[in-house]
Amino acid sequence: MHNSDTWRSDHLLKRGFIGFCLICMVASSIQFIPVQYIKSNQLNTNNVALTIEFFGAYIIMLNFAVYAYRKYGNGNLFKMLSLKDYQLTAFATVMAFLIAQAYIFMFDIFFQNRFKIEAVQFSKDLYDNKWSLFLLIIGFVLLSPILEELVFRAYILDVAFSDNWRWLGEIISAFFYGLFHMRYHNLFSFIFFAQYGFWMAWLYNKTRNVKASIIMHMVLNAITISIIGYYYYH
Repeated sequence: MHNSDTWRSDHLLKRGFIGFCLICMVASSIQFIPVQYIKSNQLNTNNVALTIEFFGAYIIMLNFAVYAYRKYGNGNLFKMLSLKDYQLTAFATVMAFLIAQAYIFMFDIFFQNRFKIEAVQFSKDLYDNKWSLFLLIIGFVLLSPILEELVFRAYILDVAFSDNWRWLGEIISAFFYGLFHMRYHNLFSFIFFAQYGFWMAWLYNKTRNVKASIIMHMVLNAITISIIGYYYYH
């Protein structure tokens, strides 16, 4: 889309509607519904069908997010990361993680207590079922970070905010990330996750490359699920 067309009223309406649809799509977490119906580790028609539905939902959602960004965004999804981009990614990831741990320490909340809240997002039976657990890990560590970064960083920051207002986009991004990831409407949880969203948005604004924030998101999710697994099985 040409820059001269950015603020045309018809484009504003279309971009706003598509953005609303993208946010609702991600917030629904509809792709995880099939996983909750996998009741065994056996290779059977039901499990295969539910697995296909799981990946099919992700394929549809990712294609919609890519289409929306390529239609109304102004960046290049296939741009390679530079050495500076990798350095900024490492910096943002470390800062987000250290701030999170300092925040936990300040409020005297231990790792185990905090990650128990995350672990009960799904039924306990899912974590004892290797088939469903494998799908949850694939979704949580690999696919969801790609989807969320395409929507909340690439699309929203590029499409909704001009260069002079991208700092506001970082705040909005932090708000949405905290809102959609907090547990039990807990303010502590909201702030904890919001700072992750801020650093991801900051990183995207600095690099203008969604691959950077995707890597950061994947690393943080991998660390999170590793700690969950440690305390769950010990």
